[in-house]
Amino acid sequence: MNKRKVALGPGAASLILIIVVLSLCMMAMLTQISARNDYSLCARSAEMVQRVYELNTKSEKKLAELDTLLVTAQKDAADMTAYLTRVEELLPEGMTLEEDRISWTEPLDNRNLECVVQLLPSGEKQRAKWISHKLVVDEPEDDWE
Repeated sequence: MNKRKVALGPGAASLILIIVVLSLCMMAMLTQISARNDYSLCARSAEMVQRVYELNTKSEKKLAELDTLLVTAQKDAADMTAYLTRVEELLPEGMTLEEDRISWTEPLDNRNLECVVQLLPSGEKQRAKWISHKLVVDEPEDDWE
């Protein structure tokens, strides 16, 4: 039985070393690209969260303004019908009254924060409560033919 010896010369070892170094360089490049993409996505997400919180703040400020308006309307009204009529007269632009609900929209790019509050009976300490406070994304219009 003859055993053959496989001999690797100095060229084979150099070739293996070059392949390992190139593989490590490719892995480093892919890691760098992935990290940059993750950072970009994270930055965009953080910006959007901040803008949504700003929208929430605006809607809470409008609710506070609405509460002041409701106090004024309560002072002037004797019954619920007169109260609702007075509220409708005092509502600022952009707010609408339907039955006992007031709604408005806070815009942000292709998103809208739709706000709806329900008026509580006059004489209550709390004058309004949130019914809906949701962020809606507008679908872009596609031209499909």
